[in-house]
Amino acid sequence: MRCWRLIIITASVALFTEFACAQVVSFGQRIFHEKADCQFCHGVDGDGRGDPRSPGRASDLHKTFLTREQLIDVIACGRPATQMPHFDKYAYEDRCGGFSAAELGKDVPPDPHSTSLNRREIEAVADYILAVFKGK
Repeated sequence: MRCWRLIIITASVALFTEFACAQVVSFGQRIFHEKADCQFCHGVDGDGRGDPRSPGRASDLHKTFLTREQLIDVIACGRPATQMPHFDKYAYEDRCGGFSAAELGKDVPPDPHSTSLNRREIEAVADYILAVFKGK
């Protein structure tokens, strides 16, 4: 009897965890495609074939080697001297390697063409990229 309870509890936890992960990925998908409009540069399928009016050639997210933490950093801080914007509106005040916008000068990543994101939204976009694009 105890063994069956343990199996049922374990299965319930696994289902709940899978459901929670699916919710995070779904939330990240909405942020990627709508609020942050990452698809404008990276393309609907994350293949780097975005809108021809986008500011530069974006990375193919299927080929990324970045870890979750690295993705979060790139989304939050952008990429200096490139067109990858920083989605953390305070990125160069105190959070991105200790550099300020003044120190980076013309190499500071641009503001996003859409809107800034909070930490939860940035993490959800990273989780979406890892679940849907990376290595696929």
